[in-house]
Amino acid sequence: LNVPKVVDISKLFNPQSYLTAIKQICCQNQGLELDKLQVFTDVTKKEAKQVDTESKDGAFVTGMFLEGARWDSTSNSLEDSRPKEMFVGMPVINC
Repeated sequence: LNVPKVVDISKLFNPQSYLTAIKQICCQNQGLELDKLQVFTDVTKKEAKQVDTESKDGAFVTGMFLEGARWDSTSNSLEDSRPKEMFVGMPVINC
């Protein structure tokens, strides 16, 4: 099985099942219970082509979009959307 470094979840039929599978793999590798797992996400400052290694814990995903807001990479926070900019793509997220 060859898993890509970054997965575009907008192209998956059921993206929730992919994220659930990532949680299950992390639990198996670390000996944790799935019911007690807490998921943290980290928004990186990279685009999909800039990622050169696999995620140590979890997976790098792309294909998420914001509606009515935008992600400011310099301050690492949500900002108001710019005029006439309805949808904004997110950078790579480590789930």
